[in-house]
Amino acid sequence: MKRNHIFKKALALMMAVVMLALAGCRGGGESSESSGGAQKSGESQQAEKAEKPVVTVCMDLDVGSEGQSSQLLRDLVREYDPEFKDSYKLEIEAVPGIGGERESTLDRIRVEVMAGKGPDLFLCRSPRAANPNLMPPREREVGLFQYPKALMKRHMFLPLDGYIENAKYMEWDKLYPQIMAAGKNDEGQLILPIGWSMNFVRFDAQSYTPAGELPMTFDEMLKSQDPGIITAVCFSGLAESLGPVADYENDVPAFTKEELTAHLDALIESDSRRTPELEESLGDYAPVTFNRMNASNFTQYDPDSVLLPHCNRDGGATAYITTFGAVNINSEAPEGAFEILELLLSKEAQQDSELLSWNAGTPVHMELLKSKEKINAPFNRGNMYVKSWGLTDYNYDQLQSLIKQINAVDFVTPVHHELSELYSPYDSSPYAQAETKEEREKLVEETYRNIEMMLAEA
Repeated sequence: MKRNHIFKKALALMMAVVMLALAGCRGGGESSESSGGAQKSGESQQAEKAEKPVVTVCMDLDVGSEGQSSQLLRDLVREYDPEFKDSYKLEIEAVPGIGGERESTLDRIRVEVMAGKGPDLFLCRSPRAANPNLMPPREREVGLFQYPKALMKRHMFLPLDGYIENAKYMEWDKLYPQIMAAGKNDEGQLILPIGWSMNFVRFDAQSYTPAGELPMTFDEMLKSQDPGIITAVCFSGLAESLGPVADYENDVPAFTKEELTAHLDALIESDSRRTPELEESLGDYAPVTFNRMNASNFTQYDPDSVLLPHCNRDGGATAYITTFGAVNINSEAPEGAFEILELLLSKEAQQDSELLSWNAGTPVHMELLKSKEKINAPFNRGNMYVKSWGLTDYNYDQLQSLIKQINAVDFVTPVHHELSELYSPYDSSPYAQAETKEEREKLVEETYRNIEMMLAEA
C-alpha cells in the first residue's frame, strides 16, 4: 500500500511538473505564436524576393562618388519606372573613380565577363586622356571596355534589336541615327550610346558667313582661304581630323605612318595662317566641345551662330560617344537589364534626370535642346546660376545641319589618347615642340608602334 502511495505521489508530482511546463508555454504562447507568424511572414517576404530575378548593374559613370552614382540610378528607376521593383531586384556595383581599387575592380569584372559571368548591364563612360598641364597632372584614364568596337565582334554583348522593337520608354526613331549607329554591326545593335560629344567652332552670324560649301575634306580645308575655315583647322585635334583611327576588322591602324606624319605637319603648318588680321575679321568666336558640361559656350543666351566642324580626311565631321550601355550576352535577366538601359534613353530621363545632368554628354534624343525642350544641366554664367539650358530655334537648326555632316562616330580608346598626347591644339604637345625632323620622326615611330601593339591586343 505504501509503495502504491509513494508511486501515486510521484506520479502526481510528475503530472504537476508537466502541467506547470505546459502552463508556462501557454503563458508565452501568444508572443511565441506572434513571433512565429512574424518569422513566417519574413520568410515569405524573403522567398518572394528570392523569386524575383536579380538585375546586376556595373556602373562606371563620372557622377561623383560610388555611393552617389548608385543612388542616382536607383532614384531614376524609382521615379521613371516605379513598377520595376515589382518584377526585379536591383543590385548595383559602382566602379571606384580612381586609384588601385579601381584597377582591381575593373580587372575582376573583366575576368568574370570572360568566364561567361559578370553583371547583366554595363553603364560606361569614355575615359579621358592624360593632361600634363593640369596641377596635379592627370594620368590617362582606363575604361572598363577599352575598345568597345573590337569587343562587339567578339560576341560579348547581347543583340538588342528585338528588345528595341518592344521598348516601353524610349522612342528609337527619335534618337540620332548617326550616333546610335556607332553601336551597331552585322549582328545588330549591340551597344546603345547614351550621350555624345563633338568639337566645332562657333562664330557670330552677324560677323561671319562661310564662303565655301560644307562639309569638305580636311585637305580641302587646308587649301581654303576662308578665315573661318582656317580657324576651324587650327583648333582641330589629331584624332578627329583623321576620322576613324582603327580598322577593327583587321586590328590595325586606319592610317599609315607616312599619312600620320603628313597629317601632323599639315596641322602645324595651318597654325601659321592664323594672323591677327584674320582674327580681327571674324569678330566674336569660340571653340566649343559640345556636351552638357560645356553648356555656357553655346546656349539660348548666345546670338545667332555659324557652326564649323573640324572636318576629317573623308569629308565630314567626327563625333564621340561619351557614355553608353550594353547588356551582357550571358545575362540571366536580359529583359530587366534592357528595361533600365532603355529608361536612360527615354526623353524624360535624357531631359531631366540628375544622373545624366553630370558629364554624360549631349542627349541622343533629337527633340531635346530646342528652346522649349531645355535639359537639366546646371552651370554658372557669370554671377547667374542657370539650372537648365537649350538653344534658340536658329541655333538648334544650325546644330541639326552640323549633325548631318557627321560621317564618323567613335568610342574614345587608348589609340585616341596616344594621338592626342602626341599632338593637341590646346597645349604644348611633343610633336609641336620637337625642333628637328629626326625628333618628329622618332615621336611618330614610337606612337605608331604603340598603336599597332594596342590594336593587336584589343
